[in-house]
Amino acid sequence: MDYSLLINRRIIDVLIGDVKLYEEFTLPYLSGPALCQLSTSFGLPRTYSWGNRGVANKSRWEYMQDLMRSLNPQGRIPELLSYLMQQSRFENLVGIGNIQKVDDTYKAIIKGAIDAINAQLVIARVELRLVNKSFVLATIGEEIVVETPKVKIITTQYIRELPERIKDDITNKDYDSVITKSRTLLEEVLIFIIEKMTFERYKSNGDLVKIYQDATDLMNMRQRGEWDKRVNELLGGLHKIVNAISSMRNMNSDAHGAGSSRITIKKREALLVAHSSMMLAEYWLSVYEK
Repeated sequence: MDYSLLINRRIIDVLIGDVKLYEEFTLPYLSGPALCQLSTSFGLPRTYSWGNRGVANKSRWEYMQDLMRSLNPQGRIPELLSYLMQQSRFENLVGIGNIQKVDDTYKAIIKGAIDAINAQLVIARVELRLVNKSFVLATIGEEIVVETPKVKIITTQYIRELPERIKDDITNKDYDSVITKSRTLLEEVLIFIIEKMTFERYKSNGDLVKIYQDATDLMNMRQRGEWDKRVNELLGGLHKIVNAISSMRNMNSDAHGAGSSRITIKKREALLVAHSSMMLAEYWLSVYEK
């Protein structure tokens, strides 16, 4: 997709903090000096002239335009968008209320920014989406298949490293990310098992329940009438856990925008999902290995 579509004056005004997106809130305002510093940090050296030195500074939107034109051939505009919209930059949200109020306001601002940008892209029949904390352009109505990160060898040790991978998320209260990483672990383990048993590359559409069903079919872990009722109940319980994690991620994770179906994830639920995912992943791996 051609990200040069985003190099549009009205979109740039959104990015530099000149457009109200939710109530009185904008994206963090970028002054001329701040834009020069930003450009330099992204590899395009810029110096802001203070006072009357005979050098005229550019308009703020022109600095952003130059930066985006520089980053586009490198495929780095999504990286710039992620930086501009990261929550840590929204210092103006400090003091507006409790943490829930801050989070809800931040999400509303981001949704407003994406909507404002997409209003400028509609004629081109494309839209900006936030998928797994990354910004992508896609044709309107097109389904984006997000490939699960591939790990060459899945081991028990790798599974048990999940707490380390989510440590920063817990500290930063980014519980949506904990859900996403936990689900990703389940996908990685299941796809690893499928590919090892079939000797073929598995094409995933991101449907965790479908991946789980394919893997359990191969491992003969689906409920069967001739098996003891308690065994079937146990297997049914595992299926419910997978379905719950999948549904929770779909309703609440960072891969989807805010909506009426979102639920608020607290630390205890995030940790429950993480530890449940580790338990499931270890169990599946042990079944496969035996």
